[in-house]
Amino acid sequence: MRAEVILSPGEFGLHDLAGKTAVVIDVFRFTTTVLTALEAGMDRFFPVTDVEEAWAVKKNQPGCFLGGERWALKIPGFDFGNSPLEHYGKSYSGGELVCTTTNGTRAIHAAQGSAEVVLACLRSAEAVAEYVLAKGRDVIMLPAGLHGSFSLEDTWCAGLILSLLRPSELGDGARSALLVHKGIPREDLKESVHGQRLQSLGLQADLDFCLELSCSSGVVVWDQESGWGALAR
Repeated sequence: MRAEVILSPGEFGLHDLAGKTAVVIDVFRFTTTVLTALEAGMDRFFPVTDVEEAWAVKKNQPGCFLGGERWALKIPGFDFGNSPLEHYGKSYSGGELVCTTTNGTRAIHAAQGSAEVVLACLRSAEAVAEYVLAKGRDVIMLPAGLHGSFSLEDTWCAGLILSLLRPSELGDGARSALLVHKGIPREDLKESVHGQRLQSLGLQADLDFCLELSCSSGVVVWDQESGWGALAR
């Protein structure tokens, strides 16, 4: 298995994804939130890049829920923001979540053209590694970043998954992610740029939840043709 990590969203279009498993990572907070919502009983999710597109989907499917943020704040009129704690401990009897976020939903769409798109976070890192190993493809990881730039926590998570995969061949981005994971304690991720932003908004509980490690067996996959994603069966 060959593994690569695209360290900056600005480089997403420079890599060939064909035939590879693409792993999208947005630890603070999108991929953590989607995993939590699905594990709470939501049937599926539909990521879009723009607020207007989310409202258009809602118009055609009035029963769906809207979730998302801009600059870490809940979008006015939406049912949910982008906090996993809005869903943790809930028990939904189904439901469809249409979501748009500053970084994560864009990263998902950037993964189009790959053989399969998987979402990962720290809570699901071990389960994702097992899933990717079972598929047996080369893997390329897309840390969602922050406003188009490098993200410490997402790259750290990529390095963690790589440490579990132990691929036979590494690209330079993958080597860098492994070094980030090895050299920085997990608790220090709270002091990343994104982590500091969430702390300034009083979202320390979100940070603590997102930093919990490999406590979920759920793996989220996104279907490029339909645009819907769900837990892998």
